[in-house]
Formats: sequence, structure tokens, C-alpha cells
Amino acid sequence: MYLKRLFNHNKLLFGVIVLFAAVQLINNIRQDIAISPVYSYGMYSSPITPSGSYIVPEIFVNGKQLLTKDFTPQQWDNITLPVTKFYAQQQWNQNQWQQDIRRLLPFSDSLKFVNNITENEFRKWYAAHVQAITQSTADSVSIVFTNYYFDGLSFKKASNY
Repeated sequence: MYLKRLFNHNKLLFGVIVLFAAVQLINNIRQDIAISPVYSYGMYSSPITPSGSYIVPEIFVNGKQLLTKDFTPQQWDNITLPVTKFYAQQQWNQNQWQQDIRRLLPFSDSLKFVNNITENEFRKWYAAHVQAITQSTADSVSIVFTNYYFDGLSFKKASNY
């Protein structure tokens, strides 16, 4: 009934809606691609279960652990994401160089295409970064990576490294 009334009212809009519905249907049948605003039904068809373990960075400023509840989500992302991204940079550098740059461009030297930040440089920058976010003096900033595992009900601390 709706489509019939829409066709009589506006043929262009009718065509757009029928085309969108057809693309959505084909996409759900193929289940191989997700194009916004056309989504595969499989994206939402099963529950997401927790992984067996997670490695979580814990940040200590002047010996006191920074807690998520004390910051806005944006502030907390600004505190934790630089840490996780920095310590994942070597793997990222390797993947970036091997999968993209070296394969597509005729270069043999990776130094110009990957970041080379040392841990000391990062820690110096990070201390100033955390100090700006917390708006307090950060005499010492330490980062501890803690392994948490899921026991079926909650997350438990496993170990630090």
C-alpha cells in the first residue's frame, strides 16, 4: 500500500527506495560486504562474547594509579590510547612497510616511511601529556601492562608485565 501511494506521489523517490531495498536484500544474501548505509544482517545477528584475556595499560602518576571513573571518556582515551598505540608501533611499522609501501612503491629504505620514536622520547612526551590532562604536576609517570582474564562472570587480574 505504501509503495503504491509513493509511486503515485513521487516516482523518483519510489525508485530510490525500491533500489535501496534491492541493494539491501542483495547485500544480505551475499553477506560479504558492508557499505554504509547498506549493512549486512550478519553484522548484528550474534552476541559478542568477551575474549579470554585482555592486556590493559595501567597508568601511575606520582605512585597513584589513574582510574577511569575520574575522567571523561575523551580524557581517558587521551590517556590510554597513546600508550597502546606507541607500544604497538613496531608491529604497525612492519605491517605498513611490508603490506603497503614496499609492495606498491619501489623503495628499499623504510626509514622515511615508518615512525622511529624511541621509548625515552615517548615517555618524556607522555609525562607532559598526562600532566596537561590531569592538570597536576607529574613528577613520575609509570606504565604497567596488566593481563586480565574473563572467568565467565567478571574480569580478574592475572599478571603484570
